Amino acid sequence: MAKTKTVHNTPKTQKNQGFWLNDNFKFFDDTYRNSIWIFLGIIFLALIMFFYQGIFSGKVFSSPDNLSPLSHKTFLEDAKSQGIFPLWIPYIFMGMPSYASLTTGLQSGHKIFSFLWNSVIEFISKGNLFWVTLPYYFIFAIGLFFYGKYKFKNGLIALYIALTGVFATGIIQLIIVGHHTKMMVFSVFPFILLFLDKLSDSEEKNPFKQIIYFSLLAIALYMQLSFNHIQMLFYSYMFIAIYFAFVFVYRLVKKLEIKNLILTAVLFIAALIAAFAMSADPILPIKEYNKYSIRGEASIESKIDPAKENAKPLSYEYATNWSFSPGEMITFVIPYYYGFGNVEVDGQKANLYWGQMPFTDSPVYFGVITLILALIGVIFNIRKNVFVMALSFIIFFFMLLSFGRTFPVLYDVFYNYVPFFSSFRAPVMIHYYIDLAFTLLAGFGLKSVIDSVKEGKSREFAVKVSYIFMGIGILILLIAFAGFENSYSSSVATGPLVDKIKSQGATPQQISQYVRQISALAYKNVIKDMFLHGFFVLLIAGAVFAYAKTKISLKIFLLVAVLLGTIDVLNVSSKTLHWDDKGAKDSYFNETDQTKWLLSKEPETYQYRIAEFNGGRLSTSNLLAYFRLHLFNGYQGAKLRIYQDAVDVAGGENPFLLGLANVKYIISDAPIKDTVAYTETYKSGTGIIYKNKFFMPRAFFVNEVKTEKPINILRNIQQGTFNPNVTAFTEVQIPANIQPADSTCYAKITRFSIHQIDYEVNASGNNFLVLNEMYYPKDWKCYIDGNETEIYKTNYLQRGIIVPKGKHKIEMKYESDTYNSSKNITLIANLLILAVLVVGVGGYYLKKSKSDSKK
Repeated sequence: MAKTKTVHNTPKTQKNQGFWLNDNFKFFDDTYRNSIWIFLGIIFLALIMFFYQGIFSGKVFSSPDNLSPLSHKTFLEDAKSQGIFPLWIPYIFMGMPSYASLTTGLQSGHKIFSFLWNSVIEFISKGNLFWVTLPYYFIFAIGLFFYGKYKFKNGLIALYIALTGVFATGIIQLIIVGHHTKMMVFSVFPFILLFLDKLSDSEEKNPFKQIIYFSLLAIALYMQLSFNHIQMLFYSYMFIAIYFAFVFVYRLVKKLEIKNLILTAVLFIAALIAAFAMSADPILPIKEYNKYSIRGEASIESKIDPAKENAKPLSYEYATNWSFSPGEMITFVIPYYYGFGNVEVDGQKANLYWGQMPFTDSPVYFGVITLILALIGVIFNIRKNVFVMALSFIIFFFMLLSFGRTFPVLYDVFYNYVPFFSSFRAPVMIHYYIDLAFTLLAGFGLKSVIDSVKEGKSREFAVKVSYIFMGIGILILLIAFAGFENSYSSSVATGPLVDKIKSQGATPQQISQYVRQISALAYKNVIKDMFLHGFFVLLIAGAVFAYAKTKISLKIFLLVAVLLGTIDVLNVSSKTLHWDDKGAKDSYFNETDQTKWLLSKEPETYQYRIAEFNGGRLSTSNLLAYFRLHLFNGYQGAKLRIYQDAVDVAGGENPFLLGLANVKYIISDAPIKDTVAYTETYKSGTGIIYKNKFFMPRAFFVNEVKTEKPINILRNIQQGTFNPNVTAFTEVQIPANIQPADSTCYAKITRFSIHQIDYEVNASGNNFLVLNEMYYPKDWKCYIDGNETEIYKTNYLQRGIIVPKGKHKIEMKYESDTYNSSKNITLIANLLILAVLVVGVGGYYLKKSKSDSKK
């Protein structure tokens, strides 16, 4: 990637010129030997102070996504105690792959680099998700600093990029709402850009240094992959690909040298291939599982719909729910305009957001100071700096893509034709990369102002630019003074919020009252925003003017920019901090009256399942899995498609489906009206337990097997038109004569573990046994007296086998050949990159020592 010219400090001024022209801040001078440590110290101190309550007071963030992963704590503890690397979890959705679906997992020694790093993180965090993710904020800020330092050769510009980048509201939100893997993936990205720049540096003559950079690039790409957030990875690669393509075309048009760019691209591809090999585990298991999940297979209803010939795994509406809108770009300057998100009103947490997305926790805000400086960077460099051109194009292109269904012209092309893209949701997620691009452009803005003064001929242009932004700042203040409450209230009243409330069953009077309340609260915050940010715009424009007119020195100008930019983003991001006492997290996993009753009455939890109802609907919570209760419901972004089909077609609250699926008990937060299917068995202040009369055991024999189309099987379940004790449905013809089971038939579980279930059975003839476990065509194998037998997809989502006459031992074992082979590839690739790195480091120092000895 292209490097910029070194930014030289202006000549030192005399002491009698006063404080504002004083440039003798040696601690911030790049020639000062300890300046790097001072800058890093400032970054560390800023992050420590921002997260002070979590670091020193034991506070935590207790959002649902922060608590949900902890539901699997007991499952992982059981796996460790049994010496198992868990690949299957039986506690949610009737069972599903745990590792290939990225639900949860343990560390593996064959992933050398990530194993070492994650072992350190585990030692620091002790399972506290706040401490798991906090180090990545330091890594991200450090990466931004060193990338900025390499790009601009100025520590204060690099400090600006690091502080404003790491404190951008969207970035801060990741740890608060529990989107940890997004932060982990993104934290490595500045280092990837840095190593790419170093590889493309044509001035570098030491081949061993290039080998080191290549190895570090491969490791950085591998670490990104190891955090397993496919959508964020896609955006990372798209960012880099667009940059390379843009620069390549630019150099061809300008007839510039492209050999080094091609070499860098080849090295990047080689490093990426190495990273994928190092991540064969889990990539290969994920790839295998994906085609059976809601992210890789279209729904059964869409597949049989002639109007949906090329049905996608995720529906268009689902994929585009969190689409950004052109109107919300105003939050770049006025973050409260659309209500902000989660705020505190009279000491209570409330969500005032009224935009088109279903909800949001905070606005997309990266700083009005950063926006102004980025625009200055574009104004000065758009015709002469290819990196600025590329970043400007990336912002424009990514912005259009983030609009999702509000700008379908571009989004639909990606959704319909780009591989993997139709499996992504929340187009607004791409804004992390847009924010980064703006932050880097702000660095160019600072550098451009400095260069304009240094070169002299552009000084007046810088003054004119400062006038423009002063005018914008004054305009914002004037609008705030004049006010626009009526038009703002009208916008809220006619906005998407009304339809959302209406869909929840609110009356016109309730809607009107709520909208008035929301608009009044939000408008007060909008005016405060405008006064403050208008003032910020005036200050940064004034600083540019003062420096261009030599009224302040270089370092004063940069220090003012750093201070203003950091205060700007901190002012907004700090409002998103909603700390909770650690006790709130711990109490979340306290036993309830319902769990105590169930565990005391039926401690063998593998014999039955439960379903949890919240507001009359299946709950999207994994909490009860913590108590080793087997759930029909749960929460996972890539659940098995056949499970989702059953819920969509047959009805997730259908007592017949639930009973067929071994659901014996329903835990409901409110009374259930259906007294035919359900019998109340326990009641307390926090909920009611119902017994399901349609309950079927974990394994049972049937009298007959019928072959039906998949959709017809689901409709039979929906309507409850068959007796599951008598009839089972398969999708293929059974190649045997199935005899009815008599009273001597039985099946009982003798062992239930994570990867193996053993049964003792007795068959009266050639009988068909339904195993009430989720059907998954890969990895599960069944053995009757040690001999493997075929597993049939039964009743759409269960397993079935043919059992010959007599008493037998049946074993169901989870044996993943894909996982085993992927482990070997991962180990070999990790060792190879480690060897390349050792060769690079060893060769570099050997050559250096030889060179030193000659001097």
